[in-house]
Amino acid sequence: ERLTPIERIRKKSDFTGLYRQGSRFRGRFFTLVFLPNGLGHARLAVVASRKVGAAVVRNRVKRRFRELFRREKGLLKEPLDLIVIARPESGEAPWGELREAYLAALKTIYRRRMAS
Repeated sequence: ERLTPIERIRKKSDFTGLYRQGSRFRGRFFTLVFLPNGLGHARLAVVASRKVGAAVVRNRVKRRFRELFRREKGLLKEPLDLIVIARPESGEAPWGELREAYLAALKTIYRRRMAS
């Protein structure tokens, strides 16, 4: 029950393209950079700088975001490439608040996409 290799963004060119062309959603615990892809499945990358905390905290934050993505894949109505940029507040956030913020962000993203 983990992310498969095809569900991960790893190439520098993919990151660069997403940062240049992707839309952004800034939340309390993270910033989402997203762009529709033509692959038929969603992909994820999680970025946590040292501002988030020590290595233990950064790794926990990344695990939590990957778990959110894995559990809530059904909410992704179209295949997207997502980069989650963790903010320092995410290291201290309770699971419930983090989940609510993530779900609200996905709903907002799709509302914006339908409006445009």
